Amino acid sequence: MEPMADVVSIDVARVRAAARSLQASAEGSSGLVWQVGQCRFGNGLGDPGRERAIREGYLRLARAIGAFSTGSSALARGLVETVDAYDGRDTANAGNVVSLGAL
Repeated sequence: MEPMADVVSIDVARVRAAARSLQASAEGSSGLVWQVGQCRFGNGLGDPGRERAIREGYLRLARAIGAFSTGSSALARGLVETVDAYDGRDTANAGNVVSLGAL
C-alpha cells in the first residue's frame, strides 16, 4: 500500500462548479421523466400486447431517468456538504484552494 499524502489540496471553486453543473443536469433530466411518461402512439397499433410492451418500455425509461436525476441531485448535495466541511476546517486556505494537513 502506498503511503498517504501529507497534504491534500482541494480546489473549492471547481468542486462547487461541478456540483452546480450536476444539480442543473439533475433538474433538467427530471423534466424528461414527465415527457417520456407521456409518450403514446395515437390510436394504437392494433396489437394490444405490443402497445402494452411499448408503454411499459417508456415507463421503465422514465423510471431510469428519474433514478439518474435523484442520484445526480444526491451526489451534488454530497459534494457541496463535503466541500463545506473541508472549507470550514482549520486549513491553509489560499483563495479557492483548501490545503489540508495529514489526514
